[in-house]
Amino acid sequence: MTASGRPGPGSRGPFRRVAFALAVTAFGAGAPTPVYALYESRFGFGSGVLGLVFGAYTLGVVATMLLVAPTSDRVGRRPVLFLGMVLSALSGLLFAFAGGVLALAAARIVSGLCVGATTSTATAAMASLIPDGDQHHVARVAVAANFGGVASGVAVSGLLVAYAPDPSRLIFVLLIALSALGAVAIATVPETVHAPSPRGIFHARRPRVPAALARSFGIAAIGLATCYAIYGFFAALAPTFLRTELGVGGPAAIGLVVATMFALAALAQLALAEVRDRRALLLGFPLLLVALALFAAALLVASLPLLLAAAALLGTGVGCAYMGSVTLIDRVSPEAGRGEILSMFYLVGYLALAVPTVGVAFASEAVGLGAAEAAFGAVLGAFVAFAYATTIATPTPPGGEGRPRAPRAVEGR
Repeated sequence: MTASGRPGPGSRGPFRRVAFALAVTAFGAGAPTPVYALYESRFGFGSGVLGLVFGAYTLGVVATMLLVAPTSDRVGRRPVLFLGMVLSALSGLLFAFAGGVLALAAARIVSGLCVGATTSTATAAMASLIPDGDQHHVARVAVAANFGGVASGVAVSGLLVAYAPDPSRLIFVLLIALSALGAVAIATVPETVHAPSPRGIFHARRPRVPAALARSFGIAAIGLATCYAIYGFFAALAPTFLRTELGVGGPAAIGLVVATMFALAALAQLALAEVRDRRALLLGFPLLLVALALFAAALLVASLPLLLAAAALLGTGVGCAYMGSVTLIDRVSPEAGRGEILSMFYLVGYLALAVPTVGVAFASEAVGLGAAEAAFGAVLGAFVAFAYATTIATPTPPGGEGRPRAPRAVEGR
């Protein structure tokens, strides 16, 4: 460790182990998606009930974002991350033995608790563990771990559902094993919070954003909300569209199509390594507008090639905008209170995820899939355009070049 508390040059092991735990969390969030078709058949529920199950996930995320994640600034990153791995394994256990809709909702709540505890805390820990203080690299790895984990969870789950025995349990046995490895990894990571207190890990306190960071936080949060809303929109519509309009009913094929978007979001971190926070947002939003139009066209003419092209472009745009948002918020957040700020940041994102995920499920039952797609697609397109215009018009601190964080961020162009 250096005098600043960071690992010495070349000591990237702790940083990578926290990234692995973050990827395990994302894997667990994506793994249930291809299994829901089995649950629908087994338990006899429709898309409205499935929307409520997704809503339960958001409830879990919000609970830990408010109660647990902000406390990592006081109790330390490691206890909260370890709790996340325990919750990840517990969610796998509940999914594996789910006997009805209520059990599924409980499993999804616990999965949300895991994500809420881990996401912001892992990002804050990684920012302190990166040896050279390169916050742009932190964002790239965090985004790759998030989307790469979801892509892996969806793809592996789809393949197991299609070809493995007892798939509704096997994928969650794998999740439990990965969670155990994640817990071992966290146990070997140094604590990055100075003089942590073991008291008060569960503490009801609304995350706050310092007034000096309000403009930068707003831009980053708008970018993140856009990414999560589009993620929810695509994940809610694509599997149903593949089954009902294109006749692609195989879980492996559906899983791979959905995984395409997340995989491209992860790969975008390599292809766009030199595009920094504000510029990444200004590049990502136009890509998302084009991708949404392409996705709408794919749904309108029932074209699988167009759908695949839209998934790839959505993934690239989401990866770029997500990276820009995470880089910006982490760069301007001070060391003290970073966990609390990141908790508020991700809370905005997961609330945005719930709107299209739950809304499309209910709207498709009431007015049909086509009308639901048109309505939510138009609203999302307008929101992306608003996010783009707001980012252009709002000053953010200079210096988004991946350099170490300055002691204090100053607003301005």
